[in-house]
Amino acid sequence: MAQEFIETHLPKNKVLGLCYIARSSYYYRPSEGKQGRKPYAKAIDENGKVIDNESVIKYIHALFNHPFVDYGYYKTYIYLRRKKRLNISKHLVYRLMKSHQLLRNQYVNSSKKSKRNWVKDLLPQVEIAFCYLEFDIKFVWVAGQNRNMQVLTVLDVYSRWNISHHIGYSIKYQDVISLFERIFEHMRTPEKMYVRCDNGAQFIAEMVQKYFKDKQVVQEFTKPATPQQNSHIESYHSIMESAVCQKFEFSNISDAKKIMNQFRDFYNFERIHGGINFQSPAEFLLQNGIDMKNSPINRVPIL
Repeated sequence: MAQEFIETHLPKNKVLGLCYIARSSYYYRPSEGKQGRKPYAKAIDENGKVIDNESVIKYIHALFNHPFVDYGYYKTYIYLRRKKRLNISKHLVYRLMKSHQLLRNQYVNSSKKSKRNWVKDLLPQVEIAFCYLEFDIKFVWVAGQNRNMQVLTVLDVYSRWNISHHIGYSIKYQDVISLFERIFEHMRTPEKMYVRCDNGAQFIAEMVQKYFKDKQVVQEFTKPATPQQNSHIESYHSIMESAVCQKFEFSNISDAKKIMNQFRDFYNFERIHGGINFQSPAEFLLQNGIDMKNSPINRVPIL
């Protein structure tokens, strides 16, 4: 009936109001085709050829076969686009990984008094490589010996490069000094250099503070209960936990050192890092004119 009045050129809004018909009901037109969410786009290679989903899954499985890869869907998406040259949506990557139980939470198993220079900034303000370092100790379980070992790691804040680490069942202040002595022998220290650490007994030791002072290196201490002030090395140890500690069971410290050294190489040269534009530290530094394959810093002895 309403249509008959409208065809007599009466105003549509007036006719719909008198007939108690909602505008949305009058103007509704059913869409053609299958209802519901549109299908995800296909993956396309660099030659314009459509790649089927099973082939994409094979690429992802091959990536995850690397013992240290712990990527979520977004880093996997970056890998497929950059390394495999696929034109693919992140939504398709997520859907495929979810359906094949490859999302990170689906495949990762859980494991097991001197005056100090307190930090002034929550995060270090860094503009060049190797002028601001963070270091810390992580406890790692050695199942074969039924005890923890300790991993002392030194990280460059600017590039996230793992400069070196020291591994032992017990780390003393002498080990901290020895590690940095090896580092400084292989790198040219800038005019102004900083190192940041927490308040571990090995780090606040008078001899350690004197060592850095003699080297004209400013040692900063994070405030108690504020791990976010040492966030870069904390993030690295979190990556180590998921990529190594949760995936490997060590029989002894020699076994652990071998795996940790392999992981360090992978982390520095291959692992995608969100904090440096989804590149590896080596790729990021190369863009800044530093070739780490030929750099003396890459030859710091690992103990």
